[in-house]
Amino acid sequence: MKRKVIIILVISIAVLFISGITYSKFTSTSSLAFKDQFLAKFIFEAKETNKINLPLTDLNPGDEVVYNFSVTNNKDNKRSNVNIDYQISLETFHFMPLDIKLYKVEDDEETLIVTCDESYSRDDENKLICNSPIMTLSYEEAKEDDYKLVVTFNDSYNSLEYTNLVDYIDIFIKSEQKTD
Repeated sequence: MKRKVIIILVISIAVLFISGITYSKFTSTSSLAFKDQFLAKFIFEAKETNKINLPLTDLNPGDEVVYNFSVTNNKDNKRSNVNIDYQISLETFHFMPLDIKLYKVEDDEETLIVTCDESYSRDDENKLICNSPIMTLSYEEAKEDDYKLVVTFNDSYNSLEYTNLVDYIDIFIKSEQKTD
């Protein structure tokens, strides 16, 4: 009988170790004060969307079209808590002989930052991709960067070979938190 009790006790202890049941107790006390801490907000607005599609179907030789847009680090009285790097990318098939120029507008002064022409590379879909330099919006103040895209169909291309050509321009605004 003593032998049976020892065998049952050994088997019971082995089952407890093998089954993985653990008993533990954990007690913790802490006081947290969140009044001086906050989460960094990443607010980036490209005034409606991060992609703008501009069809150029109604453009005739001699026409010039101007598109204005803005990029900002705030929305509804909330401002980003981190510095933001962003880049404007223009994509077009560039079938039409267009002059495409992107200007940054500051204090009514326009600075040319991109002339989208064949000096830029094409992707595997044969789209011409023109990228602006990387711009930075600081978190320290609410800021809005204004841009003007000027598309000109030069009058010297007034020829039948350019009729029925369809083109477009997509404007992409890519942003990320600045890490340095």
